[in-house]
Amino acid sequence: MKILIPSRNLWIALAILSLFSMGLSAQDAGKNPIDSEAFRNPPNEYRISQYGLTPATLKKYPEYGIGGTFAFFFSILYPESGRENFKLGKKGPEVIGELVDSARAIDYKVWLADDWGYPSGSAGGMVVAENPDFEVRGLTMLTLSGQGMEPIEFSLPEDLHDIVYAAIYPRTEPGLDRLTGEVTESRVDLQSGKPVEANDRRISIQGLNGRWQLRVFARYVRDKDTQAQSTMRQFGHAGRYPDLMNQEAMASFLAHMHEPILARIEDPANSVEGFYTNEPNLMQTHWKWEPDAPYACAPWSEELPAQFKKMHGYDLFSILPFLFEGDNVEARRARIHYRQAVSELLTNSFSRQIREWCNARGIKSSGHFLLNDYLSMHVQGYGDMMKFVSEFDVPALDIPIPNPDEFKSFSYQQARFFSSVSAWKEQDMTLMLLDPIIGGYGKTRLSPDLPLLINAVNMASFHGVNMFTSYLPLDANKGRDANGRSTAARGYTPEEFRFLNEYTGRLTQVMRGARRDAGVGLYYPIAMFQADLLASDRFWPFILSENRERQAAWDHTEKSLLEGDVEYMIVHPEAVAEASIENGHMKIGYGSYHTLVMPQLEYIPLEVAEQLRRFEQSGGKILWIGQVPRHAEHAGNDQAVNVALKYAQAISVEEIAESIEKSYSPEFDLTFTPGTDKLTVGRFHQEAEQVYLLVNREQEEIVVEAQGQRIDGGNGKVRILDPSTGEISSLSLPARIPLEANRSLILMPGQEYLKQSLLNK
Repeated sequence: MKILIPSRNLWIALAILSLFSMGLSAQDAGKNPIDSEAFRNPPNEYRISQYGLTPATLKKYPEYGIGGTFAFFFSILYPESGRENFKLGKKGPEVIGELVDSARAIDYKVWLADDWGYPSGSAGGMVVAENPDFEVRGLTMLTLSGQGMEPIEFSLPEDLHDIVYAAIYPRTEPGLDRLTGEVTESRVDLQSGKPVEANDRRISIQGLNGRWQLRVFARYVRDKDTQAQSTMRQFGHAGRYPDLMNQEAMASFLAHMHEPILARIEDPANSVEGFYTNEPNLMQTHWKWEPDAPYACAPWSEELPAQFKKMHGYDLFSILPFLFEGDNVEARRARIHYRQAVSELLTNSFSRQIREWCNARGIKSSGHFLLNDYLSMHVQGYGDMMKFVSEFDVPALDIPIPNPDEFKSFSYQQARFFSSVSAWKEQDMTLMLLDPIIGGYGKTRLSPDLPLLINAVNMASFHGVNMFTSYLPLDANKGRDANGRSTAARGYTPEEFRFLNEYTGRLTQVMRGARRDAGVGLYYPIAMFQADLLASDRFWPFILSENRERQAAWDHTEKSLLEGDVEYMIVHPEAVAEASIENGHMKIGYGSYHTLVMPQLEYIPLEVAEQLRRFEQSGGKILWIGQVPRHAEHAGNDQAVNVALKYAQAISVEEIAESIEKSYSPEFDLTFTPGTDKLTVGRFHQEAEQVYLLVNREQEEIVVEAQGQRIDGGNGKVRILDPSTGEISSLSLPARIPLEANRSLILMPGQEYLKQSLLNK
């Protein structure tokens, strides 16, 4: 890499060139936690971990520079599945321990996949096969309208499982609006419903005087046209998925997968990293473009009514109609409460139970999730995704590999949901799967070109990811999958993949454990998406479309922060409510925030509103975007919320960046041009060191002008760590630094520079 030096005296120029060519020394730039040899040749733990642990991969992966492996042992544990990928010989499943030992012998970190294929949770169908009552079911609503006191006989359709609850409601008569002259339709009076008795499948009751409507809430077994059935041919399972909110069902999942795998590994705490889950979800999303599902469904579990009452103090059955309809305050508030109860039950049963099981054995839990870039899907799949993820030891996501025409518009910032959870829960690792299939690419481009992969690694690192995994095919092939679709892949040469691994490993060994220097907290507005989301009978893209305006408002808010070079983290409502406040800063996990951005909120918990008032009184700043909420999440707290927010005023999205004086600590005083349209800058702490991550967003070389504000008082030296070459060098500022297309550089100011910077403040 070359440096373009501003016009100065020749001897200064020569001195700078000499310093740059010498490499790092402690007296040049202070103590460096990154060893120069380790940076040039990254240790395995920082390289990409590749899917697959077999005798063949143990020989092949080191040639490609790969540093670890994700092991899928279902077919070895249960060879009757017919899917084992190599001969077990006479040893059978005991080979699991041998494979792990062989991987550790070459210094590979081993993660254990928790299921056969995806979505995780079913143990290849064995959980439901052992106990059919564990099978996931959705709640749907049927209606029957009539008039008068005649007998009503209702029989449940054959494709529904049983009746959970039923009530009969009076209906108003049609009328004439005197102001508009329009005829008003008959409406169901949902406040006046009367529960009716039902056996499993039949209802026999009397009608009401006047018009009425019977509403029947029944369970529908989700054994067709969901994501769980979409992978049956690929992985050879039965497609029978369990209720993840059922704690006993998830204990069965642990018993069928985690326990027998770990039993075959000697000293697992020192042999494997942990278990990794793959897109577990509530399984209430229809998984076909057309036709629509026969019923709109919402999540349901036996323990949900009790959990709802425990959390919110009233009866879940009284608000069941609002899961399917209604846009008034009462209906929207009811949906918030319902989705919160779903999330609590799901989190306790799945992510918390699995983490506690893993931690008791000295290992970790991790995994990636379904459609994590859309907040409506955070609700649809998990009730509250950030809450669900917060119980994993290593938050993770998978992300598409965008083509060059999408480099500037792609939502890399979805990674920040997960790095923000890591900061909240004081975890030092955030993991990302480089996934060539998702994002609309399917299996048409299984081997993205190297610049595309480098770009994805750069942008994920900027948003806080510091571990990467892959199932990118190494070899060229012309095969087809179980559905007859082409799986043709170009593959990679060992040299190409080694470069990718070395590049990635150099970034991650600096970024792992680094903490973003963010003074701004962006509030996670999950309650608004909970309030909006109705039970659905449609494929997920249609659900997105129904929620596109609110998603667009969120995207616009994040984009304004990124374009304004604002350092921010996403803060969960529970984290805000529990935070400590001191001298104008709200402390959440590793983060300390002097400004909170509150985007497009209509409802807010009273405890959050009161925290925000204390935060402002302490000297903190709050930016209400678009509107100030006037409703509490519980009706009885509306007045108190309005008192707490009496003087709050909203600003537009366009005013956010200019309303934030400084989003990072003043000691981060290096400045860079060009701006965020071409150059992305991330500011992090790595123990006592400052880390600037510079990413070229352009598909051509740019020149970065770096300035140091303490050049006169300190020695002005910074280290440059180049992930492309493995070089660590030092130079004095100001300097003009060429940065190749879609590449990154790391700048770390020396200790002498930092000390002088602080003295001059």
